[in-house]
Amino acid sequence: MRITIIGPGAIGLLLAASLKKENKLSVLVKKEKRDILKKKGLWITKGNQKKRINADIVTKLSDTDIVIIAVKAYDLKSTNAVLKDFRGKIIICQNGLEVINYLPPNANDVSLIVTSVGAISSDTGVSDYRGSGTTVIGSLTRNNKPMINFEGLFSEYYFTMNHVENIATLIWLKAVINSAINPIASLYNLKNGELKKDKYLILVKDLLNESVSIAIANGIEFHDDPLEETMKIIDRTHDNICSMLQDLRKGRKTEINEINGLIAQIGKEKNMNTKLNSEYLEKIKSIS
Repeated sequence: MRITIIGPGAIGLLLAASLKKENKLSVLVKKEKRDILKKKGLWITKGNQKKRINADIVTKLSDTDIVIIAVKAYDLKSTNAVLKDFRGKIIICQNGLEVINYLPPNANDVSLIVTSVGAISSDTGVSDYRGSGTTVIGSLTRNNKPMINFEGLFSEYYFTMNHVENIATLIWLKAVINSAINPIASLYNLKNGELKKDKYLILVKDLLNESVSIAIANGIEFHDDPLEETMKIIDRTHDNICSMLQDLRKGRKTEINEINGLIAQIGKEKNMNTKLNSEYLEKIKSIS
């Protein structure tokens, strides 16, 4: 398969490194980053191991069967221009809830990946694997049928991928978990594992409970307990720095609007209490 990944960040490079060798890989980057990435290369690290990712670095989309979108949630719609003439399969992997209702131009085969695997972008073109987690894929456009031969795309060195039918529910599950972990870890400058300290854990639980209540009011039925899943992620990625804190440290825009902001908006539409999501939304915006 010819595969192009849009977004050479931590998760984009993790997915790139996980593709089986028989696939032909390209990574689409902004023109201003092309030369430095071609010079430095693309890399994945895991512990003491460092592996170069074999990929062509391109600035235009051409001759590809599958596009994997791994950009920030606020950049999702900006990929429309790149995809306007593309008729193949699309896979999207990112945070936030907007992706549930997003369909690229000419889309007829779109799947979503939800992952809790920990990774950080330690340098330009470098993704550091920081912890295990679950990774699932589900279809938005094929009546829950799995994308053709997705099992043949990825190896299992960094994660095992399984097909699910309830992908929208799992997008919501990840969103409510992120709504609790990301702003608190970011405000207090914590690794994920430090959130287990009592003074932080109570904040995580309160914010999580509010987000879960909003999700349920919006018709979401969680099959897994959100608090249990949150604690699993904190344990599995205890050394990881959440994406929001990474963005703040690097002076980049965060996804707070696409996570807590959108949850608060949905809650207000349902006449739900959104006090905590609204508060953390403003706190993160004030320091970013």
